[in-house]
Parts: sequence; C-alpha cells; structure tokens
Amino acid sequence: MRNTIKAVAVVLTLAVLAAGQQSETKKSNRADQDAPLVLKSDLVSVAASVTDRNGRPIKSLASADFTIFEDGLRQKIAHFSASEEPFSLMLIIDVSGSTIADIDLMKRAARNFIAELRNDDKVAVIVFSGDVELVAGFKDTRERVMSEVDSIATPAATSSAHRFNPNTGTSYYDALFLAVDQSPLKNAEGRKAIVCLTDAVDSTSKMPFAETAKMVEKSDASVYILRLDTEEATLTGLLKDYNDRGYLGFSQSQIDRYYDMYDKDSIERHKDRRFISPLTRRRINAGLYEIARREASDICERTGGRVYPVAKLSDLSNVYKQVADDLRSQYLIGYYSSNETHDGKWRKIRVQVRSRDANLRAREGYWAPSR
Repeated sequence: MRNTIKAVAVVLTLAVLAAGQQSETKKSNRADQDAPLVLKSDLVSVAASVTDRNGRPIKSLASADFTIFEDGLRQKIAHFSASEEPFSLMLIIDVSGSTIADIDLMKRAARNFIAELRNDDKVAVIVFSGDVELVAGFKDTRERVMSEVDSIATPAATSSAHRFNPNTGTSYYDALFLAVDQSPLKNAEGRKAIVCLTDAVDSTSKMPFAETAKMVEKSDASVYILRLDTEEATLTGLLKDYNDRGYLGFSQSQIDRYYDMYDKDSIERHKDRRFISPLTRRRINAGLYEIARREASDICERTGGRVYPVAKLSDLSNVYKQVADDLRSQYLIGYYSSNETHDGKWRKIRVQVRSRDANLRAREGYWAPSR
C-alpha cells in the first residue's frame, strides 16, 4: 500500500512539472509573438518603385512578388513594407545667382510639393548657393517648414561690379554632403529620399563629387534630381565682356574639373580666366554641363532615384507632383547579406518583380561595411 502511495505521488509530481513546463512554453511563445521586430544594423534596405506599362504605380504587391539578388546570389527577404509607409525627405533648393528672376516661382512650387506630402511624412529643407544652410528640420512643424520656404532669397553679390561671384556660386556637392552627413536624415529610419532642385553644375564646393557620391550611396536615401536647364543662360553670361555687370566667369574648381576630364595635360588650365577665348569658354561650358548630367544620372540610378529634366520653371509644380507620386509607390525591402565579409567593397543589387509588364526601379548596389 505504501509503495502504491509513493507511485501515485511520483506521477502527480511529474504531471505538475509537465504542466509547469507547458505553461512556461506558452508564456514564451506568447512573449515571442508580442515582442517587437528588431532589425539588426547590418540590414540592407532597398526602396523599389514599381509601375505598369503606362507609368502608373502598382501598389498591391506583397513580399512574395519580389526576388532580390546580391552579386548574383539570391537573398532571403527579412523585412518588407508596402508603399504607404511614411518617409523622411530632404528637400534641397539651389538659389544660386542664376535663379534670381525665378525665385518666387521656385518657392511656390516647393510649397505645393510639401503640401502634397502626408502628415506623417517628415520633411527638412536645405538651401544653397555659395553657402549651404539647413533651414528646417524634421522636428519643425509643417507650418514652420512652409515659413522657411517663404523666407528663401537669392544671395546678393559681395560687390556692385559683378552680379555673379563666389557669394552667388553653386555648392551643390556640399549641399548633398550636409544632407547625408550632418543633418537629421543621417539617423532617420525607414524610407529616405533626397529631392534636389538644381542644374547640378558645381562651382564652389569644398567636397569633391566622388567622395560625396559615395557617402550618399551609403545613406540608403533615394536621390531625385530636378535638373534645371541653365546651360544657355550660363553661356550668355560667360560670353559677356569682363567689365559687363552680367559677366560670369569659371571658378578654378570648374576649370580643374573640365581639364581633369577632357585634357589633363593642357597648359590652358593655368591661363588667367579673364583671357579665355570665347570658343574655349563655349567648350568648357558644354563640358561642365555634360559632366553634371552624367553625375546626376549616376547618383540617381545607383540610389534608385531618378532625374527629372525641368525645361521651364513653369513646369516645376507638375514635376514635383510626379516625384511625390513616385515616392508614394515605393516598397521597402530588407535583407541580411549572405556575404558576411566586411570588405568595404561595392556590391551589386538586382531586384525582380513577379508582376507581368511591370517596370521596377531600385538602387543598383551598396557599399559593404569595412572592418
């Protein structure tokens, strides 16, 4: 009888232990389900825009509709969010000397663009000419951002002799550098975009393009450049007499950029810029704009953005609307690379979508972390 009682006690003890373990397992499972998704810092994020054959956004896709490859190897998608997720946007506006006559039109178009954004989208504004300034940040109210846009003005020349000089220059590369390295965009999470209104012809930056472009590519932001057509207007200023108030000269950095690209050994780069022949001025101007178009195209393609040519500033509001529509049609795809080597090298990304007749645009790659 005593042995029977002992056996029953053992069975009851085991049953209690098993029930306790089962309860702990249920608690653990419930905790796992309730725990927030934590994404590691080495997540590779890719913003993808998908449109149909008529250019209309396709917004009903799921994670299973996408396949992503890195250096030819298929990767497992670890994070996916649809196009309705809010984004952080840096609006960069070029107010260098050549925009003086159109500044009111530019401000009105920028205001309309900001009004197109949703309430939970974050927007900041950088304004640049020879100087670069962050005039509104992500923590500012939408009203404050609008007010700062209204306050934008083109810089005055530092002397009455010439309308254009270093004070009215174009520090385009420095503006991009500020956006990705020293502004709130650097630490923003989720979808990020830079929208820049400029002719992309730099004249006064301290930062070189190659270094700036690499930092932009590392920022995970898609870059959209609304490229102004100022080539003919610039040439008109370049061909004026030096004593004419509307005279426009090249900066030394522009001279160096042109000859580094097209004629490294030429002694012409050392000539006094006031005595450059009209023919050479035409040639340098054409070369600088060709470099600018190539740089703009490269940085947009590599980050999954796009160049929007703006032939007339009166078209600007419509172009801004196209950008807003594009941003609203993005998907954010994340994966952890199967290549765990921290070699600091460029890795190619290719994204495929299963939807028939769909056009997809996404960043072309990223820089792997260094040791």
